[in-house]
Amino acid sequence: MSNETKVGILAVVSIAIMIWGYKYLKGQNILTSSNLLYVEYQETDMLAVSSPVLISGFEVGVVADMYLKPEDMQTIVTVLDIDKDINVPKTAIAELISTDVTGGKGINLSFKKPCKDGDCAVSGDYLKGVSKGLLKSMIPQEELEIYLAQLGGTVGEVYDTLNQRLTDPNAEGIGKSFQDFSATLASLNATTAKLDRLIARSSGAIEGSLKNVEALTSKLNNNMASVDSILENTSALTAKLNKIDLDKTINGTAENANEAITKLKATLEGADKAMAEVTALLNGVKAGEGTVGKLFTDDGLYFKLTKASEQLEKFLLDFETHPYRYMPLKSRKKVKRYDKKDGKN
Repeated sequence: MSNETKVGILAVVSIAIMIWGYKYLKGQNILTSSNLLYVEYQETDMLAVSSPVLISGFEVGVVADMYLKPEDMQTIVTVLDIDKDINVPKTAIAELISTDVTGGKGINLSFKKPCKDGDCAVSGDYLKGVSKGLLKSMIPQEELEIYLAQLGGTVGEVYDTLNQRLTDPNAEGIGKSFQDFSATLASLNATTAKLDRLIARSSGAIEGSLKNVEALTSKLNNNMASVDSILENTSALTAKLNKIDLDKTINGTAENANEAITKLKATLEGADKAMAEVTALLNGVKAGEGTVGKLFTDDGLYFKLTKASEQLEKFLLDFETHPYRYMPLKSRKKVKRYDKKDGKN
């Protein structure tokens, strides 16, 4: 046998085992024969594929499949995979029950007597389906009726005792708590009545406030276009601000400020130097150094300057009055002759 043949046989066997395992996990054993019976439910209440099918609590099969009936898409068709050796009457009822208190579901096949050859359901037959609640699923009908009867008597006694405790004014514990609760309810009723009267008296003010709110809402609705325009302008301004290179602007401003500070510093240094020179000059004037210093400190120089000024003033006045005296004349006699005309020697 070649290696290819061995690999092919191994692949077929592996696929068969996988299919068998998948079916087995779903509760179906393809190695044994079975009957497929169908049940229709309006509500399956979380029934699932591989849920057990029971007869008197004994598992005789599983739920093989579930699907919606194509005709109405409301009815749920449930396929029951029943062991071949189990004969189920055609009149059997498939009861949808709870198998435990945690919510597990299953199907119980209920019938009164075993079937004979002609009365047994065969593969493809439909059974009648009903749903039972949790108590009916867990407790038989007869026991449930007895339990409810006993429970009713016990509940009646408990009710009478509880009613006596609650109505006794001297009772303690739950009776006193109930009476306090009743008093609280009475107080709450009184408070509610007062609140109703207060609301009735304030209905006019409330209506006025509501009208004001309505008017304000109307104004806001009328001004929505303006509000939208303001929001659009704000958005545009924000977009422009986002586009501005703030870092570059700040850095440029800082550089300009530094340059201005440097120039101001140089100016202040020059001013300090000039003030120092002016101070030295004033100190020299105060000490009598130079012409200006002597002018301020030497009275003789002041009088000489004053006298020279007076003489200069006389000269200018004489020049204005007798200009011919200062002309380049060749004869002195002519000057004297002009003086005689003016009545002067």
